[in-house]
Order: sequence, then structure tokens, then C-alpha cells
Amino acid sequence: MTKKRRNNGRNKQGRGHVQFVRCSNCSRAVPKDKAIKRFTVRNMVESAAIRDISDASVYQEYVLPKLYLKIAYCVSCAIHSHVVRVRSRDGRRNRAPPPRPRFKDGKRINPAVVAAQDARAAGGPDAARAPLVQGARA
Repeated sequence: MTKKRRNNGRNKQGRGHVQFVRCSNCSRAVPKDKAIKRFTVRNMVESAAIRDISDASVYQEYVLPKLYLKIAYCVSCAIHSHVVRVRSRDGRRNRAPPPRPRFKDGKRINPAVVAAQDARAAGGPDAARAPLVQGARA
């Protein structure tokens, strides 16, 4: 029979049984090695109320505490809420982590686009006529 994944969707190599965790979304019991786990750091207060609290605070430089959460999802909830995406057969073989988002001046930037713009700036007159993204039509 064909195998869809090299690790059968688990990280349980050689163990007979692993403990279960509960999905943060639907409370389904999922094996701990199969669950999709994410660590999130959020402000304890929503962004709309931060200014009100800082204005009403007695302390000038008070830093609001953060909420540190380890969230575990079952496969169904992770796909449904776009935590992970469905990938093609060739895409499933790619085990490298996705590129991390970069931020500059509070804005999210794409590293590939920045590298192309730097190459155009350093390249001279011929680079100005080259397409911005590799593989794009001129």
C-alpha cells in the first residue's frame, strides 16, 4: 500500500504509544506527536484599550504583561483555520521550515522582493530593464 507521508503524519518513531493532548479549538483528543503545535505571544489587553490604560496609569513607563500560550491543534482544525495548508505531493517532500516574515518600520516585507530591489539598485542600467521578480514576464 502506498504511503502518503514518510513519517505517517506522526513523530513517534519507535514508540508504541504517546499521550494525548486536547485540541485548543474543538477539544478533540490528538496524539501529542501528531498535533500541530504553535507558541503564541500576545498582549494581555487588546490594541484598542492599550492607549486608555496607559493614559490612566500612574506609572509612566509601565509595560503591559504579555500572554504566552502553547496552542495545540488537531489536523482538521489546523487546516480549517489556515495554520497549515494543504500541499501537493511534491510540496509534501519539502521539510524545510517556511521563510520567516521580516519586519521593517513596523511593516511586513518580503525578503525575495527586497533582494531583487537591491540587485536592481546595484546592477546599473541593464538591471533597471530586468523584471522585478525572477520568472515574471517583462
